[in-house]
Amino acid sequence: MTTWREASIRALEGAGPLRIDAITARIATLGLRELTGNTPEMSVGAQLYIAVQDNDPRIRLVEPGVFEHTGSTEHARVEGSLGRLEFINPRDVWPDEARHFTPWLFDNADYLSQVLGIEVELERREHPVGTFSLDLFGRDKTHGCPLIIENQLEETDHRHLGQLMTYAAGTDAFTVVWVAPRFRNEHRDALNYLNTISTGEARFFGVELKVAVIGDSDPAPHFTLAAQPSDWRVQARTQRGSSEVSGVRAAYLDFWTRYLDRLHSEHPGVSNVRAPQSQNWMNLNFFRRLVIVGAFGSGSEMRCELYIDVGDPTANLQLFETLRARQAEIETAVGEPLKWDDLDGKKACRISCTRTGNVNDDDTEGHADWLLNHHLKFREVFVPIVEALPSHLWEAKSPAQ
Repeated sequence: MTTWREASIRALEGAGPLRIDAITARIATLGLRELTGNTPEMSVGAQLYIAVQDNDPRIRLVEPGVFEHTGSTEHARVEGSLGRLEFINPRDVWPDEARHFTPWLFDNADYLSQVLGIEVELERREHPVGTFSLDLFGRDKTHGCPLIIENQLEETDHRHLGQLMTYAAGTDAFTVVWVAPRFRNEHRDALNYLNTISTGEARFFGVELKVAVIGDSDPAPHFTLAAQPSDWRVQARTQRGSSEVSGVRAAYLDFWTRYLDRLHSEHPGVSNVRAPQSQNWMNLNFFRRLVIVGAFGSGSEMRCELYIDVGDPTANLQLFETLRARQAEIETAVGEPLKWDDLDGKKACRISCTRTGNVNDDDTEGHADWLLNHHLKFREVFVPIVEALPSHLWEAKSPAQ
């Protein structure tokens, strides 16, 4: 069997910078070796850090947890003993939760996006809830709802569980996240119970935080799920009971499940979205508060679109017109004409392309092929353009009514 080290390095060939979970997914997709053990990501991460420490010319560390193949075919000469992956106390990195860890997590929400399988946008630290302060408040952009995070740097306790419930009630949060280095069984069971009795609108996550080093390497954060909604991957809670997920809703759920499976298998790292929906649209990528959406519209129409809604109608239209000024350039890059719709009378705008079809016809595989091609093309074309837009475009305010 190919070693973890060789499989991990081969998985990086031609793939660009990837995080450990995406590298692990490529190992499975390319059939480089069997993913053995309960946490194959740990084996991949450990071997890649060892390879970097050995000065293997084929690989480089881009940033903590992100590796890239250099293009070299020369193998490293490993002499002496190999390094050992060790876990250290998170307080060795963040001495104080409020002053060190919470600000770091606020600036590194992508770690949570990856482990939760949803797009996380954090808005405020120490958010007031009555006379208390919530660690982090933001939005679950995948489900379009408030999200809260309560942090600890020690084993979970009853006090923080109570705070979590108080903050959830005080913010109307539907995605609730508890981060700690270790979860007591009683608290893991409590989160699982809350997920069991939920009607599907709310979801509760326990996230375990670990910090790994190899020898004198920089510490690397590692997040794993300790609790999550039951059968989270296929959203069983959201469609509780066959009577609730019948007809067209079942067809939508099946389509988006298969689409996301294919997306993550063939193009790991493209999107953090992993939870399919039983509705006609699906948010696929988020960048700088805009979103690429796949949707089945009315009249047997399927769309891939850039949806523009930053919370202010004036700013939305300003962004839309700025992009439309580059219409010829964008359509040439996409490879076809696009529909530019300012959605007159609505606060949002969209730029889209369409094809004929619906979720119940005989060509769902063709729809998936078309959407995947256009999803990737929209991401390739729009992301660099949008990321380069000046900040003042996002700050326009509608005049007072």
